[in-house]
Amino acid sequence: MVEESGERATGGEWSSVEIERDAQRPSAILRVAGELESRGGEIVELFKEIRTDQGRVVVPIHLRRDDEDFFFEVETGPWDTARKERAVEAVSAMRDALGVGANLELVSAYPVPREISFLFERSPAALFELDLLHADPAQPEQCAELFRQAAERHWDTDLDYAPEGLPLTEELLRAVLEEDTDDPEPVLDGLVYGLGCYVGEVIRRNSGAEGSWRPADDWGEALVLEFPDLVVDSVGKARTFLESGDEDSVSYYATYALKALGNEQEEEPEG
Repeated sequence: MVEESGERATGGEWSSVEIERDAQRPSAILRVAGELESRGGEIVELFKEIRTDQGRVVVPIHLRRDDEDFFFEVETGPWDTARKERAVEAVSAMRDALGVGANLELVSAYPVPREISFLFERSPAALFELDLLHADPAQPEQCAELFRQAAERHWDTDLDYAPEGLPLTEELLRAVLEEDTDDPEPVLDGLVYGLGCYVGEVIRRNSGAEGSWRPADDWGEALVLEFPDLVVDSVGKARTFLESGDEDSVSYYATYALKALGNEQEEEPEG
């Protein structure tokens, strides 16, 4: 018995493909492949193996129709932590191997969490956040550099850890996250850590004071930047900015921190 229609992350004609809840995944993949063929698709390959710098991933279905390729992930179980992690790794590897223009599809027996479904899309926010999925707050300097490199690739902007670049960074982030105001894009931890570590590094490198990263203990999020007379929670501030917008400007926060550390900027950024 079919319990619920499968769901496609980006909507459209494939969204009505149906699979049974909790069915064995290999048999469900074969069933989905047959359904797709009945709709005029040509199965190019099943269980396609892709190898990338991130490792190995198996794409259940590679389909072609009207000279256009589609790559399907199939899930039959409820979206627990392990299944979410598997889907995230799969979509990251597929996007890395197949390119930003590839049609990545997700068919699921259970409703797909928004933070998973949107990664299969090709929106600017989804593509940007995919590049930051592996941002690790345990390595804050590398985390900041990952954000800087992602900004350069997606925005053709050279962020050089100067405070003057933070207002532009805010504007670009607002533009991608608020592209559809009726359904705001999810803010994933990788983006929070990437932006937060970048802002912290802007403060640390421009303060003229000795500062070091340490895990957040009693307050702060993930980690904080500690100076002799000040503790900076740039990661926490990044989350509030990404979730709340203009009222929690990271550029204003950086200016305030630099002033408190004795390195007042000539002109405060807007926000």
